[in-house]
Amino acid sequence: VFDVYTGDKLPEGKKSYALSFTLQDEAQTLTDKQIDAVMQKIIYNLAQTAKAEIR
Repeated sequence: VFDVYTGDKLPEGKKSYALSFTLQDEAQTLTDKQIDAVMQKIIYNLAQTAKAEIR
């Protein structure tokens, strides 16, 4: 987490978190397809476990 926003642009009781991820493979360069698949899993899991939404 590198930023947390609460303010008048969000509904009351909501917070906006900015997250940073570093993805790497020591054996090869990751393709866009591989990165997209990992990011979709992260987004899905955050939605399921933390009720997070993409803004």
